[in-house]
Amino acid sequence: MQVQILLQAGLPAVTVARLGSLAENFGVDTLWASSFPGHRDPFLSLSILARDSQRMRLGVVPISPFEMHPMRISDALLTLNEMCGGRASLLVGGLGRSVMRVTGLEPTRRVTAVSECVEILKSAARGDLVEYTGDIYRLLGYQASWTADALPSIYVGATGPSMLKMAGRVADGVMMSDVPLSRMPEVLGNARLGIEGAERDESDFRFNNFFAWHIKPDRKESIAEARRELVWRGILQKWHTSPFLGEADSEFVESNWGAFLQAFLQQTEVIEGIPEHIVEALVANLTFSGGLDAIDGVIEHLKSFEAAGLDEITLKVHGDADEAIRIIGERLVPELN
Repeated sequence: MQVQILLQAGLPAVTVARLGSLAENFGVDTLWASSFPGHRDPFLSLSILARDSQRMRLGVVPISPFEMHPMRISDALLTLNEMCGGRASLLVGGLGRSVMRVTGLEPTRRVTAVSECVEILKSAARGDLVEYTGDIYRLLGYQASWTADALPSIYVGATGPSMLKMAGRVADGVMMSDVPLSRMPEVLGNARLGIEGAERDESDFRFNNFFAWHIKPDRKESIAEARRELVWRGILQKWHTSPFLGEADSEFVESNWGAFLQAFLQQTEVIEGIPEHIVEALVANLTFSGGLDAIDGVIEHLKSFEAAGLDEITLKVHGDADEAIRIIGERLVPELN
């Protein structure tokens, strides 16, 4: 299993370059820069690292065709890919809540929009003369003749069946978000339906799951951080939580999402109105948290993910990124690679 790292959004390019160099030295497969409203541009944030790194892939996550036209996404992605010698990756998504909240955008026909975007990007990356007329997007007479020989990797962000099947048809891989182990047969099965329908070779497709990493030397600090960040774990949807919470508690969590958002906004580990047993179950099942003694359990958990068919794990680091990367590099990467 390949270990990848997702940095917090908005870090300066010099910081990204320093952290990326550290991650590359530990054998991390990909370093992802986050795209988030009101933060530094992720493509530009990777520019110094693109010049200075040698092996590690560099990715941006997520970009939606509802916030940025596929033409502009192509220009940015192919520029990054040229700068890093063909090691760029991109996650295309259907538009996250954070962007919807600040822009007022109301995406419709997400699966079609993401599919057309990926088709445009893959054609453009080959240097083709793009003459594309889809149901939503159009691109005529576009050609990036200067693009790097090595193609970028284009993932789709998906957990729902329709988006997963589409990803299997058109993308290089899929990155799921906070999907518990018990859901792996379902989600991988949906993606495989798309792969088989397109008569593709599954060995050319990458299955990736995004998970929050909070492991720290101080267990108390780790758990507090995980609790503050719970609001983003699968957006606490019933589909994510019902396998371990049950129907009643998962419905309660989904209907009280605002309490978790307030905890995040106020940066407190106290989640008002939510029973403690529910919070503890969410932390235990949707995050990697605890002291350093928890790492052996995390490794076994990830090996179970691998046995279920997962190729890659993307770990979102929080707080002290240097410390997190060192722990992941020293303890996780050797065991999983």
